[in-house]
Amino acid sequence: MISSGKKELVTINLNGKEVEVPAGMNLVDAAALHGNEIPHYCYHPQLSVAGNCRMCLIEMGTPMRDRASGEAILNEDGSPKIGWVPKPVIGCATNVSPGMHVNTESENVKGCREGIMEFLLLNHPLDCPICDQAGECRLQEFATDYGRGYSRYAERKNVKPKRTRLGPRVTLDDERCILCSRCIRFSQEVAKDDVL
Repeated sequence: MISSGKKELVTINLNGKEVEVPAGMNLVDAAALHGNEIPHYCYHPQLSVAGNCRMCLIEMGTPMRDRASGEAILNEDGSPKIGWVPKPVIGCATNVSPGMHVNTESENVKGCREGIMEFLLLNHPLDCPICDQAGECRLQEFATDYGRGYSRYAERKNVKPKRTRLGPRVTLDDERCILCSRCIRFSQEVAKDDVL
Protein backbone atom coordinates (compact mmCIF):
# COMPACT_ATOMS: atom_id res chain seq x y z
CA MET A 1 0.00 0.00 0.00
CA ILE A 2 1.12 3.49 -0.80
CA SER A 3 0.05 6.59 1.07
CA SER A 4 -0.68 9.63 -1.06
CA GLY A 5 -1.69 12.54 1.13
CA LYS A 6 -4.94 11.64 2.82
CA LYS A 7 -5.97 8.96 0.33
CA GLU A 8 -4.34 5.58 0.77
CA LEU A 9 -3.78 3.81 -2.55
CA VAL A 10 -3.74 0.06 -3.14
CA THR A 11 -2.54 -1.85 -6.17
CA ILE A 12 -4.97 -4.18 -7.91
CA ASN A 13 -4.74 -6.17 -11.12
CA LEU A 14 -7.48 -4.98 -13.48
CA ASN A 15 -7.80 -7.06 -16.65
CA GLY A 16 -4.13 -8.01 -16.49
CA LYS A 17 -2.77 -4.53 -15.67
CA GLU A 18 -1.48 -3.36 -12.31
CA VAL A 19 -3.27 -0.12 -11.35
CA GLU A 20 -3.49 2.01 -8.22
CA VAL A 21 -6.86 2.97 -6.76
CA PRO A 22 -8.05 4.46 -3.46
CA ALA A 23 -8.33 1.78 -0.75
CA GLY A 24 -11.86 0.57 -0.14
CA MET A 25 -13.25 2.19 -3.29
CA ASN A 26 -16.18 0.53 -5.01
CA LEU A 27 -14.97 -1.66 -7.88
CA VAL A 28 -17.28 -0.05 -10.48
CA ASP A 29 -15.82 3.38 -9.64
CA ALA A 30 -12.24 2.06 -9.40
CA ALA A 31 -12.45 0.49 -12.86
CA ALA A 32 -13.90 3.71 -14.30
CA LEU A 33 -10.87 5.64 -12.98
CA HIS A 34 -8.75 3.57 -15.37
CA GLY A 35 -11.05 3.68 -18.40
CA ASN A 36 -12.74 0.31 -17.83
CA GLU A 37 -16.51 0.65 -17.87
CA ILE A 38 -18.30 -2.02 -15.89
CA PRO A 39 -21.89 -1.85 -17.15
CA HIS A 40 -24.54 -1.26 -14.50
CA TYR A 41 -28.11 -0.06 -14.11
CA CYS A 42 -28.92 -0.09 -10.41
CA TYR A 43 -25.62 1.27 -9.05
CA HIS A 44 -25.28 4.98 -8.34
CA PRO A 45 -22.40 6.38 -6.25
CA GLN A 46 -24.75 8.58 -4.18
CA LEU A 47 -27.20 5.78 -3.32
CA SER A 48 -26.97 2.61 -1.25
CA VAL A 49 -25.93 -0.53 -3.11
CA ALA A 50 -28.87 -2.64 -4.28
CA GLY A 51 -27.07 -5.12 -6.54
CA ASN A 52 -30.28 -6.24 -8.20
CA CYS A 53 -29.58 -5.68 -11.91
CA ARG A 54 -26.51 -8.00 -11.96
CA MET A 55 -25.02 -6.28 -15.03
CA CYS A 56 -21.82 -5.47 -13.14
CA LEU A 57 -20.77 -9.11 -12.75
CA ILE A 58 -17.00 -9.59 -12.70
CA GLU A 59 -14.51 -12.34 -11.89
CA MET A 60 -12.51 -11.60 -8.77
CA GLY A 61 -9.68 -13.18 -6.83
CA THR A 62 -7.41 -12.26 -3.95
CA PRO A 63 -3.94 -13.40 -2.89
CA MET A 64 -4.13 -16.66 -0.95
CA ARG A 65 -2.74 -16.93 2.58
CA ASP A 66 -1.75 -19.91 4.69
CA ARG A 67 -4.46 -20.38 7.34
CA ALA A 68 -2.04 -21.30 10.10
CA SER A 69 0.72 -18.76 9.57
CA GLY A 70 -1.05 -15.99 7.64
CA GLU A 71 1.88 -15.97 5.19
CA ALA A 72 1.21 -15.40 1.49
CA ILE A 73 1.09 -18.56 -0.61
CA LEU A 74 3.37 -18.15 -3.63
CA ASN A 75 3.49 -19.70 -7.08
CA GLU A 76 6.70 -21.37 -8.28
CA ASP A 77 7.81 -18.08 -9.86
CA GLY A 78 7.42 -16.26 -6.53
CA SER A 79 4.26 -14.37 -7.46
CA PRO A 80 1.28 -14.52 -5.10
CA LYS A 81 -1.13 -17.38 -5.75
CA ILE A 82 -4.59 -15.98 -6.49
CA GLY A 83 -7.70 -17.62 -5.09
CA TRP A 84 -10.48 -16.92 -7.58
CA VAL A 85 -14.08 -16.78 -6.41
CA PRO A 86 -15.80 -19.76 -8.10
CA LYS A 87 -18.60 -17.71 -9.73
CA PRO A 88 -18.85 -14.11 -10.93
CA VAL A 89 -19.67 -11.53 -8.25
CA ILE A 90 -21.34 -8.14 -8.54
CA GLY A 91 -18.82 -5.32 -8.82
CA CYS A 92 -21.10 -2.69 -7.30
CA ALA A 93 -21.03 -4.44 -3.91
CA THR A 94 -17.30 -5.23 -4.00
CA ASN A 95 -14.69 -2.87 -2.59
CA VAL A 96 -11.08 -3.05 -3.74
CA SER A 97 -8.45 -4.60 -1.52
CA PRO A 98 -4.66 -4.87 -1.87
CA GLY A 99 -3.56 -7.40 -4.48
CA MET A 100 -7.08 -8.06 -5.74
CA HIS A 101 -7.32 -9.45 -9.27
CA VAL A 102 -10.34 -8.43 -11.34
CA ASN A 103 -11.42 -9.59 -14.78
CA THR A 104 -14.27 -7.64 -16.34
CA GLU A 105 -14.02 -9.07 -19.87
CA SER A 106 -13.66 -12.86 -19.61
CA GLU A 107 -15.82 -15.10 -21.80
CA ASN A 108 -17.67 -16.22 -18.67
CA VAL A 109 -18.47 -12.62 -17.68
CA LYS A 110 -19.54 -11.76 -21.24
CA GLY A 111 -21.85 -14.79 -21.31
CA CYS A 112 -23.39 -13.77 -17.99
CA ARG A 113 -24.03 -10.23 -19.25
CA GLU A 114 -25.65 -11.55 -22.42
CA GLY A 115 -28.01 -13.68 -20.32
CA ILE A 116 -28.83 -10.76 -18.03
CA MET A 117 -29.58 -8.48 -20.98
CA GLU A 118 -31.82 -11.14 -22.48
CA PHE A 119 -33.66 -11.46 -19.16
CA LEU A 120 -34.08 -7.68 -18.78
CA LEU A 121 -35.50 -7.43 -22.30
CA LEU A 122 -37.96 -10.33 -21.95
CA ASN A 123 -40.88 -8.05 -21.18
CA HIS A 124 -39.43 -4.75 -22.30
CA PRO A 125 -41.07 -3.28 -25.41
CA LEU A 126 -38.69 -3.29 -28.37
CA ASP A 127 -39.98 -0.07 -29.88
CA CYS A 128 -36.82 2.01 -29.48
CA PRO A 129 -37.42 4.25 -32.54
CA ILE A 130 -40.63 5.70 -31.03
CA CYS A 131 -39.46 5.79 -27.41
CA ASP A 132 -38.81 9.19 -25.80
CA GLN A 133 -35.40 7.95 -24.63
CA ALA A 134 -34.25 6.62 -28.02
CA GLY A 135 -30.58 7.36 -28.52
CA GLU A 136 -30.13 8.36 -24.86
CA CYS A 137 -31.01 5.03 -23.26
CA ARG A 138 -28.51 2.94 -21.30
CA LEU A 139 -30.68 -0.15 -21.81
CA GLN A 140 -30.47 0.37 -25.57
CA GLU A 141 -26.70 1.02 -25.44
CA PHE A 142 -25.96 -1.98 -23.23
CA ALA A 143 -28.24 -4.24 -25.30
CA THR A 144 -26.11 -3.32 -28.31
CA ASP A 145 -22.76 -3.55 -26.50
CA TYR A 146 -23.36 -6.53 -24.21
CA GLY A 147 -26.45 -8.34 -25.51
CA ARG A 148 -26.73 -11.40 -27.73
CA GLY A 149 -28.40 -9.50 -30.56
CA TYR A 150 -31.31 -11.94 -30.56
CA SER A 151 -33.71 -13.50 -28.10
CA ARG A 152 -34.29 -17.19 -27.59
CA TYR A 153 -37.85 -16.43 -26.45
CA ALA A 154 -40.85 -15.70 -28.64
CA GLU A 155 -43.46 -15.21 -25.91
CA ARG A 156 -45.82 -12.28 -26.03
CA LYS A 157 -44.61 -9.38 -23.91
CA ASN A 158 -46.53 -8.33 -20.80
CA VAL A 159 -48.55 -5.17 -21.25
CA LYS A 160 -48.36 -2.89 -18.22
CA PRO A 161 -49.73 0.56 -17.33
CA LYS A 162 -48.08 3.33 -19.35
CA ARG A 163 -48.63 6.47 -17.27
CA THR A 164 -49.15 6.01 -13.56
CA ARG A 165 -49.03 9.37 -11.77
CA LEU A 166 -46.98 9.07 -8.59
CA GLY A 167 -47.00 12.76 -7.79
CA PRO A 168 -47.14 16.18 -9.40
CA ARG A 169 -43.80 15.67 -11.19
CA VAL A 170 -43.38 11.89 -11.34
CA THR A 171 -45.00 9.54 -13.83
CA LEU A 172 -44.21 5.82 -13.92
CA ASP A 173 -44.13 3.89 -17.18
CA ASP A 174 -44.31 0.28 -15.97
CA GLU A 175 -43.51 -1.11 -19.42
CA ARG A 176 -40.11 0.61 -19.38
CA CYS A 177 -39.20 -0.23 -15.77
CA ILE A 178 -36.40 -2.79 -15.39
CA LEU A 179 -36.70 -2.91 -11.58
CA CYS A 180 -33.31 -1.31 -10.89
CA SER A 181 -34.78 0.37 -7.75
CA ARG A 182 -32.89 3.64 -8.30
CA CYS A 183 -36.09 5.69 -8.06
CA ILE A 184 -37.11 3.94 -4.85
CA ARG A 185 -33.71 4.45 -3.23
CA PHE A 186 -33.61 8.08 -4.37
CA SER A 187 -37.02 8.82 -2.87
CA GLN A 188 -36.07 7.13 0.42
CA GLU A 189 -32.45 8.23 0.79
CA VAL A 190 -32.21 11.61 -0.93
CA ALA A 191 -35.71 13.08 -1.10
CA LYS A 192 -36.61 11.50 2.29
CA ASP A 193 -40.12 10.93 0.93
CA ASP A 194 -41.04 7.25 0.72
CA VAL A 195 -43.67 7.89 -1.96
CA LEU A 196 -42.74 4.79 -3.96
